[in-house]
Amino acid sequence: MSVEKKLKGKFKPRQSGTAKDFVLYLIGNGLSFSYSESSKDGSVTILISFEYDAQFDDAKHAFDSMEEKNNPQMSIFDEEN
Repeated sequence: MSVEKKLKGKFKPRQSGTAKDFVLYLIGNGLSFSYSESSKDGSVTILISFEYDAQFDDAKHAFDSMEEKNNPQMSIFDEEN
């Protein structure tokens, strides 16, 4: 019997700066990925294959944190506090 599990992630940053931060995170963690930018609207898609569930979970957490950090609306809240 042979079993193979493949985990793939498709990340589409919405915030300016997240793509660069996330690519640097992926490189720093030794993860292979493909990067594409749409010629129509400039949107970015980053595709990644993961070996383990934990790798995906860590990358998703990092991506979500970067999106939040790069969200200009969140900086308004930070200035109020």
